[in-house]
Amino acid sequence: MIRKLVLALAVVLLLAAAAPLAAADLRFELGFGWTLVGPFMNASYLNQYQPPLTPADHYISSSASQTVHFKGKTTYGLNGFFNLLFTERFGLQVLADYHRPGIGGANDPYLVEVNFTALEPETYSRSIDWNNSTGNLTETTFSLNALARFPVADRLSLGVSAGPSLFYFEGKAGHIGYTSFNLEQVGETYQLSGATYRMVVDFGPETKYGINAGIEADYEAFRHVILAVDLRWYGAPSTDLQMHVVEDEIITVPLDQIEATIGLGRVRVNPSYIRAGLAIRFVF
Repeated sequence: MIRKLVLALAVVLLLAAAAPLAAADLRFELGFGWTLVGPFMNASYLNQYQPPLTPADHYISSSASQTVHFKGKTTYGLNGFFNLLFTERFGLQVLADYHRPGIGGANDPYLVEVNFTALEPETYSRSIDWNNSTGNLTETTFSLNALARFPVADRLSLGVSAGPSLFYFEGKAGHIGYTSFNLEQVGETYQLSGATYRMVVDFGPETKYGINAGIEADYEAFRHVILAVDLRWYGAPSTDLQMHVVEDEIITVPLDQIEATIGLGRVRVNPSYIRAGLAIRFVF
């Protein structure tokens, strides 16, 4: 419903901007700004599999389970824009946004268990405290908007703009757990050992199309120099991206073997966000 309303607003603004184009006194504005970004990404991934045991003839059963949370953090970003004004009130706007929010999230303990045969059937189980998630989501957005601006006081105007956006994003985050066991006979007894890796995964890049809408206040601080503040929402559909383990010299097991063993799947990424911006524009 929100996307339909934004698209309708963009069409209305675009028609209003295009109507006086034939007799327009064209002017344009170039600018850049700083933004405070609130990402909407908030995903969970269930890592559940059967850890292997070497030698396999002593293996009975095993299990490992954890839920890892990936939540975007508020961050700072940059943006640049080009405004083409057909009249004092209507025009087109090209926006480019870049930001790289961190990824966090509190995680439950990592539970692992293996049942094996030594001199007799035995069980090993452990609950491992798991650190909060870390990582980042890198995102670049390009938008083409219809723009309407209305004066409200001397040197001060309010504007609204909306239109389609292209989202390009990719991420890297951790940590996903992987455990393997080794059973070795030492004299007349057996000794169980193992290794647990905290692995970083990456996902993307991916491109999605969406929309944006915003309001802004513009103040003409000097001749041909405008200071602006704006609040803008960007919306795009969530998408499931395949994760892959990032190479690490500590990990001695082949990565494709690990991914196959744990059945490494997809994480749902929501590229939508809301931002507040402060910008400076130069009028030509």
